[in-house]
Amino acid sequence: METLIYKSSIFIHILAGFLSLALGLVAMIAKKGSQIHNRAGLVFYWSMTVIFITTIIFMILDPTSLRYQFFLTIGIVSFYPNWSGRRMLSMKKGINPTTIDLAAAWTIGLSGLIMLGYSIYGFLNTKQFQGLEYLFLVFGIVSLANAYGDLKIYLGYQKAEKMHWFLAHGGKMMGAYSAALTAFCVNIVPRYFPAQTPFFVFILTWVLPGFLIGIISGRIIKNYKKKFKMV
Repeated sequence: METLIYKSSIFIHILAGFLSLALGLVAMIAKKGSQIHNRAGLVFYWSMTVIFITTIIFMILDPTSLRYQFFLTIGIVSFYPNWSGRRMLSMKKGINPTTIDLAAAWTIGLSGLIMLGYSIYGFLNTKQFQGLEYLFLVFGIVSLANAYGDLKIYLGYQKAEKMHWFLAHGGKMMGAYSAALTAFCVNIVPRYFPAQTPFFVFILTWVLPGFLIGIISGRIIKNYKKKFKMV
């Protein structure tokens, strides 16, 4: 029974991954607010949701596996911008976080702290972690940055800028897309690496997609700020 659940979840996970890659790109290219953008974005959102759910299933099936413990935390840092990015659409008239919004932001913050804990333990047990300690460190910091960015506004420590909902929606959804692209690179690209490929190259497949998408996202947001006369 567990084997059937696992194989079914793998199939659904992969299918949702391809849908998120394809429709996420369509949503980014399409005119914002258009029917194509909205429909493609909705498919992207639910595809990322399915990916997160199947990741939880993998963890439940093998909770002692370090690999799936890592994937669960990666699932959280991937799903949070997807979920909170869509939530921004309901805050056009003002940033009024609900209890769920606050709980989600605190959850990714806690997940970030747990990842940093894993990282420290991993650096003390490098043979067991085999490089995962670096990834726990990087994505732990990313998780904490996500939590900090939202909580400082949700808790009233910083006033939301003009058109925050629009800029945050775009930035978060592109962050979620970078997670989908990273998953593709991690699972496909290394298959074509030659033997004796340096270890840091494998780390780059995890880090480089998000870094590049981050640069692109930053430039797009900067252009929109100019358009909205915010700079």
